Amino acid sequence: MGFRIGAGNSKLAFPSYAVSLPSVRRYFLDKRVNSNECLIELLFAQKRLGNRRNEGDPRAPVHHRTVSRPPPNSPEKRKMSPRQENENREDRFWDRSIETLPREKLRCLQEERLQAQLRWVYEHSPFYRANFDREGFRPGDFKSMEDIRRIPLTHKDELRQAVSRSGNALPHLCLPMAQIAGFGCSRGTTGTSTFAAFSREDMDRRVECYTRSLFQFGLSRGHLFHAMMGIQSITHFILKEAATRLHANYMNDGVDNAGNSVQIGKWLRPTILLTGVRTLFEMEKVLEAEKALPKEVFSYEKVVLYGDVVGGHLIDHVRRKWGIDQVFSLSGSAADLLWYNFDCPAHLGNHCLNEDMFLVEVIDPGSGSPVAEGQKGQLVVTDLCGNGAPHIRWNLEDVVIPFYEPCACGRTHMRLKYLGRALYEVTVKGKAIFPVEVEHQLWKLPEVEGAQFRIVKFAENMDRLRLQIEFEGGEEGQVKGRIRRQLEESLEMDVEIEFLGPGRLPVMDVKTPRVVDLTKG
Repeated sequence: MGFRIGAGNSKLAFPSYAVSLPSVRRYFLDKRVNSNECLIELLFAQKRLGNRRNEGDPRAPVHHRTVSRPPPNSPEKRKMSPRQENENREDRFWDRSIETLPREKLRCLQEERLQAQLRWVYEHSPFYRANFDREGFRPGDFKSMEDIRRIPLTHKDELRQAVSRSGNALPHLCLPMAQIAGFGCSRGTTGTSTFAAFSREDMDRRVECYTRSLFQFGLSRGHLFHAMMGIQSITHFILKEAATRLHANYMNDGVDNAGNSVQIGKWLRPTILLTGVRTLFEMEKVLEAEKALPKEVFSYEKVVLYGDVVGGHLIDHVRRKWGIDQVFSLSGSAADLLWYNFDCPAHLGNHCLNEDMFLVEVIDPGSGSPVAEGQKGQLVVTDLCGNGAPHIRWNLEDVVIPFYEPCACGRTHMRLKYLGRALYEVTVKGKAIFPVEVEHQLWKLPEVEGAQFRIVKFAENMDRLRLQIEFEGGEEGQVKGRIRRQLEESLEMDVEIEFLGPGRLPVMDVKTPRVVDLTKG
């Protein structure tokens, strides 16, 4: 049996034994056929070859690559060290065909998968069937991306209310519990925690997405990857599988014992660190007590930071104190979607290197229209391939700026610049401000460099900016004066400051909530 690829008179026939991505590409070159025009058909042909039980389901993963490892004593192995081998690799892509897919081809793939996903959740999820019916929407109403606004948005509070009404933590579940392989639970930063469920296939797709991102910043054979996610986090299992695909050694660590993390860094000498921003500072405090700097103790070559907006000030701090030149950021949704985005060595925004499996939108919260490139909006994500408990047009309540032009690294998937949580935006005399803008100014003052802080929201439109900052030291009055002048000059607003002792501000896992809202009682 063979396969036909393409449409109309341009269909190409291949015997089944000959259909592989390299062989079909060679055929295209020999026949002078534009392979880009048939790339999506190629991906589906490859899917049919590699995953026949999902034949006909456009939500199935299209490509899973593995890294071959030469025998230990082979000449190829002896030529260079593992990390030298990775640095000299010409192909910097885990899956070049997907990561460099033109955006019009991505859109075509997303449309087909979204059509299938809408049918799936309508047939299997009481929560989504009720939501769609209430808004008068049917899966067949979606024909193309021009119809995307007809699909109702899903807000976290809607799911929370459904949980409360039904007494069921997973009202959006689409599979029997026996077919669920893993669960997620959000941190509840903006309210009660929400829960998610993932099938084995869902987990495999996340591993594929993570592998692409870890590969893009250089994780490979020869590295010891020190990942501080905690054994209780489902992300830990995803990271471990992705690191295994890349033949990297993996060391899991928690987020609540900085002393233990310092010992791991000292004695096991890992080369890549993934940690929360707050945990990074806690490790620094442990070393300060020993009168040592991180760069004098550790062997980290690269670090990936999450849990807060990673700006240039923080990157400079890590380079200076930790001696690490390669600093990357990680953002996304830890448990609701297991969807993440990393930046690349070009540092031009976090890559959503998974748009073949997730639809990412940035919309104006008032009109619901997509924002233009370079404009801020709210982040909305749809799981195009999940079958456990997928989210449809899930409002992540993050404010971001999207970029759609291809990155300097060659990847075509969209990039995001994070500004913060939507609930962290406050207004002072009619001017909107995010905590990251305050943080940027605090980093310029040595007395409070890296200090934890939060904004106190006491009105919808405040007459001044009120801050609480953790501080321990002398000359409080003078330090407050310097902070006030710096902020008032740069932000052009009145500022009120309250100092708190170290550790006084609340922590949620690895995050310090940046705004306390007194207007909600």
